Amino acid sequence: MSKLIENISTLQSNIFILTPILISFYRNLQPKDKNILLAYFVFPLVLNSDFLNTITTVSRASRLSRITNNKEIMAGFEERFEYFKDITNRCLQYALECGYIKINDDLSVTVLTDNNFQIDCRLSKSINLASQLHKIFTRNVINTYYAFGIYKL
Repeated sequence: MSKLIENISTLQSNIFILTPILISFYRNLQPKDKNILLAYFVFPLVLNSDFLNTITTVSRASRLSRITNNKEIMAGFEERFEYFKDITNRCLQYALECGYIKINDDLSVTVLTDNNFQIDCRLSKSINLASQLHKIFTRNVINTYYAFGIYKL
């Protein structure tokens, strides 16, 4: 039974399926110092059903506290954050190797192309919300980590 669960997890954590979510996040995010570290927040948020059900759109008036003060969204966030670290690293590496992104000297990410991959229709809401997250990640990277309760980088 555990092998079945492991295989389902592998299918759901497939870098070929999840990389477009990161690309859509960085497509609208302005390159700024060390913004590569913001990638680690994308999957724990947009692959969380509570987040998808609660946050339908993100506007310029939205605040990061809208997310961090919501108990349903933040329940288990640190565990999801840790779980998705390796997957995020592999997605970033895949995007880099395929030429979708470029990592600049200041550790900012620039999207080079975002139209060469297949998008899983089940993730369309996650991809849409990921493309809007840039509107709330206005703080510097360190303060964003603190806002989510992540104190070690």
